[in-house]
Amino acid sequence: MSELDLKEWQIRQYYEQDELVEKILEIAEYREVAPTYPNGYGKRPDAVNFPGDFMQFVEDGAVAFHFSVERWRNPLMIDKVSNLDNLRENWDLVIDIDCDDSFKLSKKAAKLVVDELRQHGIENIYVKFSGNRGFHIGVRGEAFPQTVGDEKYSELYPHLARGIVDYLRNNLKDQMIREVEKAGLEDKMQTDQGKDPYQVADIENDWGQRHLFRMPYSLHDGSGLVSLPINPDEISAFEKKDAEIDNVDFELDFLKEFEPEEGTNLAVQALDFIEDRREEKKEKRTDREFERPDDAIPEQHFPPSIKNILQGLEDGRKRGLFILINFYRCVGYGWNDIESKMWAWNDRNKEPLREAYIKSQLRWHKNRSDDVPPPNYDSNGYYKDMQVYEGDNLEEKVSNPVSYAFRKAGNRNQEDDENDLTCPYCGKEYEVEGYYKKHVQQCFD
Repeated sequence: MSELDLKEWQIRQYYEQDELVEKILEIAEYREVAPTYPNGYGKRPDAVNFPGDFMQFVEDGAVAFHFSVERWRNPLMIDKVSNLDNLRENWDLVIDIDCDDSFKLSKKAAKLVVDELRQHGIENIYVKFSGNRGFHIGVRGEAFPQTVGDEKYSELYPHLARGIVDYLRNNLKDQMIREVEKAGLEDKMQTDQGKDPYQVADIENDWGQRHLFRMPYSLHDGSGLVSLPINPDEISAFEKKDAEIDNVDFELDFLKEFEPEEGTNLAVQALDFIEDRREEKKEKRTDREFERPDDAIPEQHFPPSIKNILQGLEDGRKRGLFILINFYRCVGYGWNDIESKMWAWNDRNKEPLREAYIKSQLRWHKNRSDDVPPPNYDSNGYYKDMQVYEGDNLEEKVSNPVSYAFRKAGNRNQEDDENDLTCPYCGKEYEVEGYYKKHVQQCFD
């Protein structure tokens, strides 16, 4: 059944069921909730604290609902605080598995992730059908220790979440390659760096602040199917028809039970993996002046040229899309955020780009293995030719919009030449102080 098959009264009748409302209220507690309407997302932040809150969304025409993996003291205060760590109480691990080419392969990937979590001592694992092509696999935040190393678990988001998923991807890569080959999709995982099974069946690792997932028992606004919780041991037997609204009951919970600290081994192993990867990157890094930060750089630190593009364009829209996708990626935003921002930006253009074109560009950039910065300010055909370049004092000093955002976010004094990061021994210029200091030491030695 697709969304076109569902009438407005059917959607409303589905969401008015008392058992469903009870499940929604339970999972929504302390979370940001975002309804989706036929014409786009509702305002953020928002929350569901009472049955009336949820039913108001339904009466307003909501088709689907998303919730945050982060849990907050007060979700409605999110846009009123400068440091979200002070508002975040906890966060859950929710792993997104997506495969365009084979639903059977999605099921294989989900089973591998569940087995890997169990091998790390985690028994309380939740699985739900995403509503379209894949699955969401969850572990309650309280299953992890309150402190990991010297840091609070609540403050390790999204750094630890990304690390856990990267660690699982690394452990499962060989098995995933074999499964992709069995599915007859080997050609689709070939890259310049060798076989990458996650080009075909992705275990997504693009976490960002305020990351959202489709709520359990929400309809999917594209397929019309229910994002249905299922027993982890029944993944192989699950079929999409099981998620049609007429076949759904509300027996299973999602992210409810946990055993305290059953996720300790996974967290510790992931942090070790993160540190090992960091050391590998240091050894391989040559001329790169910045790397993607763990926390996205706020838009207040964006350069004027990027802000001008974000206001919408009359000409140069394709170039603008190219610039924005690469810029947002390099300053720390996850793909969910990038995609939603690109659609919102396109609505601000005098004449929006075709939906198919944006989808193809997002897919192409998402499948790239490296973070590539947007063109430099002096590149022909871009900022100045597009008439979005203002050339404020800092834009005149740096070569790239990403460098501008890094400097602004680092609270450097752009007016003070003493803060120019130029090696006194060889003259090499840097944009990030940590890399500059390491280079100077090596140059001196």
